[in-house]
Amino acid sequence: MTALKIAWREARASRFKFFFVVMGVAVGVGALTGVRGFSAAFAALLRKEARTMLAGDVAVRQLFPAMPQQQKVLDDVEKQGVLVTEIVETVSMMSSKSVETPVLVSVKAVDPARYPFYGKVTFEPDMSIQEALAPDSLAISDDLVLRLNVSPGETVKLGAQEFKVSAITRTEPDRMTGSLNVGPRILISRAGLEKTGLIVFGSRASNRFLFKLPPQGVDVVALRKRLTGVFRQAQVVDYRETHPAITRALDRSTTFLSLVSLIALIVGALGVATSIHSHLQQRLDSIAIMKCLGGRSWQIIRIYTLETALLGLTGGVMGVAVGAGVQRLFPLLIAKYFQFAGEVSWSPAFALEGILTGLLVSLLFTLPPLLSIRQIRPALIFRREMAEVKPRWSVRLRRSGPAVLSGLIICSGLAGLAGWLAESAEMGVIFVLGLIGALLLLALIAFILLRVVRWFVRTRLWRMPVTLRQGLMNLYRPGNHAGSVLVALGVGVMFTLSIYLVQKSLLKEVINTAPPGMPNVFLINITESNRDGVLKLLEAQPNLKKKPRINAMVSARILTVNGHALNPDEFKGHNRRLTMDRQVTWADEKPDDVQVRKGAWWAKDAKEKVVSVSEDAADVLKVEVGQFIEWQVGGAKFQSQVVAIHRNTAAGMGGNSDFYFSHEALAKYPAQYFAGVRIPAAEVARFQRDAYAKFPTVTVINAADVLSIVQEVVDQVALVVRFISAFAILAGAIILASTVAGTRLRRVREAAVLKTLGARRARLVGIFSVEFLVLGGVAGLMGGLLAALFARALLTRLLDAPFRFDPLPQAVSIALTALVAVGAGWLASVRILGQKPLEVLREE
Repeated sequence: MTALKIAWREARASRFKFFFVVMGVAVGVGALTGVRGFSAAFAALLRKEARTMLAGDVAVRQLFPAMPQQQKVLDDVEKQGVLVTEIVETVSMMSSKSVETPVLVSVKAVDPARYPFYGKVTFEPDMSIQEALAPDSLAISDDLVLRLNVSPGETVKLGAQEFKVSAITRTEPDRMTGSLNVGPRILISRAGLEKTGLIVFGSRASNRFLFKLPPQGVDVVALRKRLTGVFRQAQVVDYRETHPAITRALDRSTTFLSLVSLIALIVGALGVATSIHSHLQQRLDSIAIMKCLGGRSWQIIRIYTLETALLGLTGGVMGVAVGAGVQRLFPLLIAKYFQFAGEVSWSPAFALEGILTGLLVSLLFTLPPLLSIRQIRPALIFRREMAEVKPRWSVRLRRSGPAVLSGLIICSGLAGLAGWLAESAEMGVIFVLGLIGALLLLALIAFILLRVVRWFVRTRLWRMPVTLRQGLMNLYRPGNHAGSVLVALGVGVMFTLSIYLVQKSLLKEVINTAPPGMPNVFLINITESNRDGVLKLLEAQPNLKKKPRINAMVSARILTVNGHALNPDEFKGHNRRLTMDRQVTWADEKPDDVQVRKGAWWAKDAKEKVVSVSEDAADVLKVEVGQFIEWQVGGAKFQSQVVAIHRNTAAGMGGNSDFYFSHEALAKYPAQYFAGVRIPAAEVARFQRDAYAKFPTVTVINAADVLSIVQEVVDQVALVVRFISAFAILAGAIILASTVAGTRLRRVREAAVLKTLGARRARLVGIFSVEFLVLGGVAGLMGGLLAALFARALLTRLLDAPFRFDPLPQAVSIALTALVAVGAGWLASVRILGQKPLEVLREE
């Protein structure tokens, strides 16, 4: 009890200094509890609103219409009282009278009489879905209002039909369980979609079937089992589980963001450790006196351990409040894709979890300074004025045992925490090893840079103003912990800037490094009736780099390979694509972007049913030249002999087909066609207008539109990651404020002496500002360099993309970090300038 009283009194006496320590812990705990609390609340919301998220009790999604046997099952379940409705999702072109160039849109067609079974679609102006989706009208997303310059009441053209814009769609209950969830969207009735002429046999569309069970008579388990048996290649989910794609993404993002939040907490714990170390240095006399009066080292360690625990506990409690704010902000960050009804609930379990984590990490990082109490001797108060004798290296090595042990305990504790957060012991070890490597590298760079600054000042090769010289020398004042500040700020900058660099490099790679001649405009949903007309239009385009080619697409599925039935369970990951219905094509003449590796291509007028298989597919299927593959197209079956193994050398749509057939093999089956062409960027808009005017049901996809959709998604993800990563920068800034507060007495005395010697307030402001600017600038430089190295390693080793150094983000990071450091430094030292010199000197 006595130890607790002493700890409480010391903490209360140093409350200004420890305020920033507590805030550092609070920032880390807040990020951690906010992420995990939101994740748990979101998962609970998904479970609670599962029917609303699906818009039904059961949902089935596949990339083609219902086959005859599937339609029979749908008819049977409807006879049992189950309500069924179909949703068709595809892409097409839309134009308005105000904007000449058509826009690529995501089309969602529903039956207004039944959709949705649960939840509600809301519109602006407010109206029912039956009113909004009449056969001659449709609803648009708000971004189309700007892109097409239309508003409710005006007319747009979709496919070959004109429609009235009835409203702007605000919310859809099943927005995230659909196939096309980004980009400009329209909502239309199934009857309206049929008028457009967009959906014919072979059209690229996703079909989703929603089921609503009657109150009695049909069991969801039995229904799902029956549907799974007939919809073998479809995704079948029901209201008892959350949507697998959303749940998987939520789990992965929670793990990643939790580890980033742990880094922010670790940075805050570094602040606790440096503050406790600084505090112990100022309390050496008190500790020595306590030992002279009979106090044992373990008793004194207990006092300061309790003091640390009080700080960690207080920071944890404050962090819970910060976490509540973070959790409230998350819905705003992802509001584009999720609409939350009411407030997201707060879980007390995660609050307790965050408090305990903050306490544990704080205690772990203060082990070294606490154990150093054992080295303090009572004779210290009698030898205060004597020069310290540096012990021999052997003595220092012997005394380093506790520090090494502390390091092992800290690493083990962090590995355990990371493994617990990631639910993987292996991930915990990898996290700690990576963190140790980053911290050691940051510490080494900080040491070198500080040495360079000291050499720069001491050599006096250049005459420096007093303000600059004094500010630089302040980096080495006792208790300043400049190295810790640089490491803490550098970690935050490194993580935040790394995300930005990877994001921008990937998008630049997609935009700038496409192979020469790669198509930048794609045409899909070309039917047999307009195939020749589209080809003539393509050939008439000026400045084409390559002769356009239209490829046929037939949906086919492999049944047997050389007489052996294909077992989908034997294929994993990406290879499972070979067991599903897939688009195949024919080519009488060998395409220029195909290299024959084995066998030989067939003659142009070949009458045999032959096929060439890509190297990758042949390796997975274990097929060789001369063997046979049996296929199913619709309800028909046929065999083809493998006569060649090829390698694709082209990139982009149509340049990576796994199977090329002779025309004879696929001639009798209905086909859709697609084309890809390279058109000068300045001519793309004109071509879109011409193509849409002549062939309104053909969808023209401009690569720039696709990239804008990709960038929209990447930006949304990066925004969330940068939001959490910024907590590490904030924790680093708080550590800087903490070290300034810890050296307050020395700074007050320095300011008093300088004022006595004639220094004005402006001079003192300049000295302190130089110190903070250098700390922030160096931290920004360190973090930026490491971010570039980290982004380069990630891009070249894992993502197989080149890295290009961009000096602008580096310069911005240095400038912003310097500003953050100045702000944090002055927040902690603003009261210093107000001290009167006489008041300070009288205490000497």
